[in-house]
Amino acid sequence: MIGKIRKGSGFKGCVNYVLGKEQAALLHAEGILAESNRDIIRSFILQAGMNPDLKKPVGHIALSYSPVDAPKLTDGKMIQLAQEYMREMKITDTQYIIVRHQDREHPHVHIVFNRIDNNGKTISDRNDMYRNEQVCK
Repeated sequence: MIGKIRKGSGFKGCVNYVLGKEQAALLHAEGILAESNRDIIRSFILQAGMNPDLKKPVGHIALSYSPVDAPKLTDGKMIQLAQEYMREMKITDTQYIIVRHQDREHPHVHIVFNRIDNNGKTISDRNDMYRNEQVCK
């Protein structure tokens, strides 16, 4: 598994990117209204408002796997792996969506999460790159 982590300032662009791809599939949503892209964006923005000082409340992670593993990577398995990754990265108690893309040879999902947790606190990004390496081993 390879994990790429990014931070951003706008939920609209990130959500529209991950859900706007052809054959994108919303596999799981936690803590948000997921009726439409607009509802998802509003839900994220509302919670981010609990800590307006954070300039980049958007967390975006792409988790990619080897094409060899594709037959084993059902939607359910992809959700399980994404949630395990988040727990090990200490990304908990927050809103997120998991979206599967089919636009590449390798299976991959995108996780968009709110860096402001459900209590208004910032989810630490300290040592993210190091932790990512350890979790992906």
